[in-house]
Amino acid sequence: MVRTQLQIDEDTYEALRTAAHKQRKSMSALVRQMLKEHLPAPEKGEPARPVDIKEKYSWIGAGKSGERDISVRHDDYFSEDYL
Repeated sequence: MVRTQLQIDEDTYEALRTAAHKQRKSMSALVRQMLKEHLPAPEKGEPARPVDIKEKYSWIGAGKSGERDISVRHDDYFSEDYL
């Protein structure tokens, strides 16, 4: 499941909250149900290509420094005294 965020007006929010409460569902479950019912089904055929994490996040590791404690000593490394 993919996490996402939606911005809706207050009236829509209250209507969604009320409907979810009446159906004894979470607002997220109700939104998923509504989207599934109203969006066209994916076309049959070639399955979607799985996400290649290395390709999607190829920038990770781009700034390798060789230091192994950057998450702990980041302030030290960015100070002018260290340079």
